[in-house]
Amino acid sequence: MDKLISKLKNGIAKKDFIKLLQKEYPGFDFESLYDLLKFQGLPLTLIDNKVYLKTALIPYDEYEYTIVDLEVNNSRPKEGQAIEIGAVKLKNGKVIDEFSSLIYANEVPKYVTKVTGISKKMLQNQKSQKEILKKFRLFLGDSVFVAHAADFDFFFLAKQFEKENLGKLLNRHLCTIKLAEKTIKADRYGLKYLKEELNLPPEIEHRALGDARTTARVFLKSLENLPKNIISVEDLVEFAAPKKAKK
Repeated sequence: MDKLISKLKNGIAKKDFIKLLQKEYPGFDFESLYDLLKFQGLPLTLIDNKVYLKTALIPYDEYEYTIVDLEVNNSRPKEGQAIEIGAVKLKNGKVIDEFSSLIYANEVPKYVTKVTGISKKMLQNQKSQKEILKKFRLFLGDSVFVAHAADFDFFFLAKQFEKENLGKLLNRHLCTIKLAEKTIKADRYGLKYLKEELNLPPEIEHRALGDARTTARVFLKSLENLPKNIISVEDLVEFAAPKKAKK
């Protein structure tokens, strides 16, 4: 997928698009493959019979971002699941929508209840993870997935989508810790500390929507201090990516 992403930034012909994916998706024609990947969150667009990443063409301040926070009952994706998803959708620097849902779970360890306040009893009448993930995929669309410690939230959710037989999670994603480290002067970059450092409004901590709202505010503060050479959404995604170790 990394090779495909790299080529899509400059656009590729339909036949090359199919060729790059034929091992993973044998037998798919172009239309089926294009629609499937778009449904799974890859931001594709077709221009003059070439396939591009929309995020390579659109200015970063004109695109949609979904700022996400999870609460889980076990941090290991194979053993655990999400018990709450909270998300804030931004466009043009403004909140345009929110998503918040508790999720049914058989078990909630005591330490999780102590930190989050979410108990097993609170989840007994909630919808299943599969049902909530279906709704969340529609909310997410092909927006950029943003989280504080996105390496956890994004990949944990990606594993849950696959576990529930809901396909892959292919949205472009970025981490506000990495972004804040490059744009905000602070001694520490934990969410609680940044909230205090930046004098952000209070929210309920360790609950998904409250932390997503705080993360959204950190994200917007970071955008105020971007270098001038950051123009497209892909520029922003690459800027926020962790530095690769030199071989």
